[in-house]
Amino acid sequence: MDGKIAVIGLGTIGSMILWRSSLRTEGVVGFEQFHPASDNTAVGGDTRMFRMAYREGAEFSRLLAKSEELWKELNEVSGQTVLDQSNGALTISSDRGDYIEQFTQSASQTENPYERLAHDRLEQTYPQHRLLPTDIGLFDPRGGLLRTDLAVLTAIEQAKANGARVHASAQIDQIIPHENHVEIEVDGKRLKFEKVVIAAGAWSRNLLPERYSKWLKTGRILLTWYATKHPKEFSAEAFPAFMRDSTDLHMWGAPAIDGSTVKLGGIVPPQEILRMSEMDRNLSPEEINTCNLAVEQFMPGLYPTCVRSKAYPDLYSMDNNPLIGWVDEMPGVYLATGFSGKGFKMASGVGESVASELSSGQPNENIAFANPSRFHTRKPSGHDWERLNLA
Repeated sequence: MDGKIAVIGLGTIGSMILWRSSLRTEGVVGFEQFHPASDNTAVGGDTRMFRMAYREGAEFSRLLAKSEELWKELNEVSGQTVLDQSNGALTISSDRGDYIEQFTQSASQTENPYERLAHDRLEQTYPQHRLLPTDIGLFDPRGGLLRTDLAVLTAIEQAKANGARVHASAQIDQIIPHENHVEIEVDGKRLKFEKVVIAAGAWSRNLLPERYSKWLKTGRILLTWYATKHPKEFSAEAFPAFMRDSTDLHMWGAPAIDGSTVKLGGIVPPQEILRMSEMDRNLSPEEINTCNLAVEQFMPGLYPTCVRSKAYPDLYSMDNNPLIGWVDEMPGVYLATGFSGKGFKMASGVGESVASELSSGQPNENIAFANPSRFHTRKPSGHDWERLNLA
């Protein structure tokens, strides 16, 4: 054997699985086709929003609670701020839509605190946003901002300190399961492990049987950065990370951590990418113009001219939930992918739960809802993909 556990992909999820597995098991080895925290992957873009009050469902609550604990642990071991909760997180939505109802119902079920901000108060407290007449706010005091590159690099360094090995620029060409072990082909060489975890994000489909890959699509996510007219108004102290879903506008963003530019995303929905080799990392003039118009209308404190932009890949599942669990057709192979653009906030909690299953052999209740076997009796539906804007 060349090790006990191989983790393929050391991005958002794989880095956390490597870290938490290294605390339990000797012989943990990670493989990354680029380099850790590469800007070519879904890790790119500097920051992510962290939320505890989460409308997507109560099943995520335990993962988020564990993630909050582990992000704070990375704060301590790194001596830096991986998770910054100093200014919470803000959600803006119409008081007449489903978003508010889903948010409040989920927050109540999980007993996560939040504050409802009426239109006038929202406008007074956060004048950086130009509101629509029906907009109200929901403030999550336990929310905050995650530094993606710092989180991944710190987790990998902790894993290496625990004895894990890391191989960068390592292309996985094939996974060959056997009765008592799993082989992986890496740059023409074959290595043997007891268990293999596929956590390669948008590249995971290439390593899976068709039974699973047909439930997954690769999405191209667009991120943009805009210069501030008055930087103090958009600092982390004054401008919390936000999610906006009001009328026909969808937008999310982060404060100016560099002191001058605000990151925005979600304005242009993600598009399906059939082949990763064909993905355009640059935004088209039409995409830039769409983003500029939204900024001009809704963010008056920003210059409505994009100063930086890039497209990033992520893997989406048909029901918008991740696939976490054993692959039936591939003994010894475990899947942790398909987080549908929402994985980073819960990544450390996922890493802990996966590491627990790998070491104990027992199911972990925190990730039971994401078991890939849920798709065994389902049929692909074009309606589901339309709902995800990936039709």
